[in-house]
Amino acid sequence: MKNIFEKRRFYIVPAALFILSIWACNKSSTSGVNAQTSTLAYVLANGSNTTIFNAAVVKAGLDTTFNSSSLFTLFVPNDQACTGSGFTQTVIDGFTRDQAREWVLYQTYAGAVLPLESFIGKTEQKLVMADGDSIFVSGDSNRTFVNGLQMLNSELTASNGVMIASQNVLLPPQQNLLQWVSSDTSLSFLNEAIMMATPTPDSLSTLLSTGSPFLFLAPVNDAFRKLGYNSPADLGVANPDSLRSMILLSLIPRRLFSYDISDSSTYTSVSDSTLLFTISGIQAKVQVQGGPFSSNVLTINTMAINGVLFKIDEVLGR
Repeated sequence: MKNIFEKRRFYIVPAALFILSIWACNKSSTSGVNAQTSTLAYVLANGSNTTIFNAAVVKAGLDTTFNSSSLFTLFVPNDQACTGSGFTQTVIDGFTRDQAREWVLYQTYAGAVLPLESFIGKTEQKLVMADGDSIFVSGDSNRTFVNGLQMLNSELTASNGVMIASQNVLLPPQQNLLQWVSSDTSLSFLNEAIMMATPTPDSLSTLLSTGSPFLFLAPVNDAFRKLGYNSPADLGVANPDSLRSMILLSLIPRRLFSYDISDSSTYTSVSDSTLLFTISGIQAKVQVQGGPFSSNVLTINTMAINGVLFKIDEVLGR
């Protein structure tokens, strides 16, 4: 089935097409690299556009590790990808040794060589990285995605592992779903609804902070304004049970990124309602199956510790 977000790559900017041509990670185009004798450390140190990543490796004291016989899979952003993700050479130079290690090790899988082809047919395969945090990988014969971000279709084999070219720096999520909502000013109405619909001991706050994994379809502030609420405080007149039902309706008990969802896909929410995803032109929509109203998907693939958050422009089931 056609992926509902195929035509609308919310987070992949046109510059990504330029990056694709910068680092063709293959043996024929990388001068001086011998897959039998050149280590990952050698490749990084001698690459023309792995300067920033290599600087972090050296600062972390991992250059010796990547020069050993141990096996690694590295997800390596080139210099343009590092800069575009906010990690310039100046930022790396300002890292402490521990900060550099944390940054590099989240992009390092230790103990095995995993080329791109090993991810074909995988759906959110969990890999525990060298820093102890996890990434989630999906792939087909043409594309590989990690944590909602598309990898470049390019890799390089070294004597002790493989480097997969990434067009973004991979960073572990720092917030759970509840923290994302409470820290985002465009979701202040939703945050108030969660607080008001949180009876104890069966707490929505606990569910959204420690339950996992979920796709949370989060209605933005304007979605509540359309229902006549002028400020978050106005939700005080709403029925707490209705607010709770609305929030549970917006939770799908699976970790889903945009590329996992196809046109006409249906998923069961935590409240046992069926949610239908469709596409009209280039606009992705979601609605309660059989219901009269649909919501436009505004943003996608915000990764949380316990799931993924999409923003939508209508309250589901209104």
